[in-house]
Amino acid sequence: MKNVYLSSQIKSIDKLAAEYLNISSYELMQMAGMSVYAYVQQFENILVVAGAGNNAGDGYVIANMARKAGKKAMVWSLINPEKLPVDAKRAANDYMQTGGEIINKVGHQEFDCIVDAIFGTGLCREVLGDFANAINWINQQKTTTLAVDIPSGLEADTGNVLGCAVNADMTITVICYKVGLLTNNGKDQCGSLYCEDLEIPLETYRQVKSEIFMLEKSDFNSTGLSRKHNSHKGLFGSVVIAGGHDGMLGALILSGQAALRSGCGLVEVVSNNEQAVMISVQCPELMTASSINASRLIDKADVIAVGPGLGLNSQSKQVLLHCIEQKKPIVIDADALTLIANTCQFNKNAVLTPHPKEAATLLNTDVKTVQNNRVLAAQSISKKYQTVTVLKGSGTVIADNNGTIYICPYGYSGMATAGMGDVLTGIITGLMAQGLTCISAAISATICHALAAESCHKGNGLLASDVINQIPYEIK
Repeated sequence: MKNVYLSSQIKSIDKLAAEYLNISSYELMQMAGMSVYAYVQQFENILVVAGAGNNAGDGYVIANMARKAGKKAMVWSLINPEKLPVDAKRAANDYMQTGGEIINKVGHQEFDCIVDAIFGTGLCREVLGDFANAINWINQQKTTTLAVDIPSGLEADTGNVLGCAVNADMTITVICYKVGLLTNNGKDQCGSLYCEDLEIPLETYRQVKSEIFMLEKSDFNSTGLSRKHNSHKGLFGSVVIAGGHDGMLGALILSGQAALRSGCGLVEVVSNNEQAVMISVQCPELMTASSINASRLIDKADVIAVGPGLGLNSQSKQVLLHCIEQKKPIVIDADALTLIANTCQFNKNAVLTPHPKEAATLLNTDVKTVQNNRVLAAQSISKKYQTVTVLKGSGTVIADNNGTIYICPYGYSGMATAGMGDVLTGIITGLMAQGLTCISAAISATICHALAAESCHKGNGLLASDVINQIPYEIK
């Protein structure tokens, strides 16, 4: 996994990076501009839109390099370059001294690449005036747009759009990843995301502690799931999943199948009397019970999951409370999250898997507040309920019991479909039953779930059942 940083830490990292490399801050800006130019050099006619901070300095460096390479390049400056910070002003002067052209408005010129160098990671207020007009103009063009470090108008710490933001085709972030690039609106605004670390020594990052990490494929815990040939199903855990009430049998079946596909040895699904008989027709590998009291596995189950299709009536609450009373490792999802809000705490043996609306219920707030700071929301749920939290959405955020954050960069918008969360619950439960800790299971399941969805290649027609059939046994 890779460190991810907040905007308050970026200046410290930049300063330390310059010190470790024994270069000036201006030379570091040159290195940053050069790294981004590697993505720009394929284009011949380039417009750099420069704003008011050091991000503009990166833009001037890029424009200067393009001109020296024989490209046609110009800078649209949204402020007087004399008002730029010291390093950015120097970059602007270097550009002008070599004959570089600066314009203060754009006409009907045609470009094959627009470089967004308006705002960097320090933006914390709504974009207005000429800056907003420039961003809106950029978004109206059909030209390839490349954002330097972060799409202008995107808040670095949250992924919020501050009034308006550049819709980039690609974003080249420099030195390190920022939270807002990975979650909330970040993935929509960034396009293809690349990180140029400038080969900064690892010592730099150790000096600035981060409790936020971006997950990678290698973080899937495959070693914890290895098994011998001389094995039997009893060695790979047993699970009870309760839910499927009031016409929501499908959610329960999806969770049960996903738990089996994750490698769990035995899975029993508990529904109500009218529906339980239908489960074996749909998936004969699942054990069934017509009530939680009739469960044959609950006494010896390694893990219990409750919530998929559970409903919100009095019977649902009784089932939930019975599951909690077993004092076993537990995964709580869907309706069960609404039922536990403000009433339960756990002994660090639980995983909660809310979507933003359920997270808002758990925190007595609204969806907008949750989405405005998904990292803080996940941390707050874990702290309040003493659990691991998996806050689903674009850039799923996982918080452990100590508040450490893990963000999953995988998955795509086609996963916004019925039953997808039930599948994730099943995978988490199945991995916990096989011996993974709550946090390891949450991380591994989230990676597996997202990559399986991507590998289906179904676009907007993706079904939750497609993902179950594609769950990989090995992440490559």
